[in-house]
Amino acid sequence: MIKNLLSFLSIFLLVLLVVYGIHTWVVSFFSIKNNPAIINLSYVFNAVYTVLLITVILILRKKFKDQIGFIFLAGSFVKLGVFVAITKLNGIVMDKTVFLDFFTPYVISLILEVYYVSKILNSNK
Repeated sequence: MIKNLLSFLSIFLLVLLVVYGIHTWVVSFFSIKNNPAIINLSYVFNAVYTVLLITVILILRKKFKDQIGFIFLAGSFVKLGVFVAITKLNGIVMDKTVFLDFFTPYVISLILEVYYVSKILNSNK
């Protein structure tokens, strides 16, 4: 389990760091006016939440092997809700630029989560 988690984490964090670099470069290159703290919050939040979600799924995969997909879906739903709550509590208005600053790391995280959870589900067969 630890080996699987470390393998996922290394790939996930490398991809997320590369996307973060490209994202911040595009924002600065095109002089898009936004708050860099929102970008940082979004990437850190998605990274931490993804690590927690995958860890929970790895821990529960044997006991709840038939419900892993539902656990993943619930976790993804909660991820959106928690981020919206954090932005509302910090007074961040969800306009188009803030949405894209959240959506970019969310989609990258989601793609990697789906890939890894599908590997877990296939290994349970």
